[in-house]
Amino acid sequence: MTDYSKFWDKSWECEDIKELEKYLDGYYKLESKEIDVFKENGVNYICDAACGFGAYTLAFLSNGFNVKAFDISPRSIEITKNLLKKYDLNAKDLSVRDILKTGYNNHEFDGIIAHAVIDHLTVEDAKKAINELSRITKKNGLIMLSFDKASDDDLEEPHDILEDGTMVYKNGNLKGMLFHPYDDIKIKELLNGYNIIYQAEKKREIVVIIRK
Repeated sequence: MTDYSKFWDKSWECEDIKELEKYLDGYYKLESKEIDVFKENGVNYICDAACGFGAYTLAFLSNGFNVKAFDISPRSIEITKNLLKKYDLNAKDLSVRDILKTGYNNHEFDGIIAHAVIDHLTVEDAKKAINELSRITKKNGLIMLSFDKASDDDLEEPHDILEDGTMVYKNGNLKGMLFHPYDDIKIKELLNGYNIIYQAEKKREIVVIIRK
């Protein structure tokens, strides 16, 4: 089994909190079509899976949703808690968990967010993670997934390639990070059997929402 925590612990320890704080401001009361889709479908109680520094935790909290969030990195959770204080907002629960085995109850949430997460797993683990997110989502609930587009810089960084096409970076700050580039065809293959109700191709990412 791939140990994802090692890279992400190291990564979050290196982050400049002041820079993250500036970036986070753009997510306060964020207006987006994806948030509108969640509202239109009566989604209220959500989970921000692998929340990073809490950008989407903030986006949904400040739009009136009830939010729990988790990440595999304890440092990530510490950063998220501290950054949310600026906005006088608190998630219902911020905890250290693994997206492959979250420990949440079956059908616990109305909706899930997994932003720029699935593409940092092997394909096998990506499928396991999506199944786990589906398990903790209520019937007819929504799961939002985003997939970063591979830039020329991403592809030029020294890396090895696993049998499933996942890139493993070899040098510098990215050393140890996995990245699996997905296009529209690969996303549909990954989500075969799931009901995609929304898809948007943006400048840097592809976003999909599936209904359980």
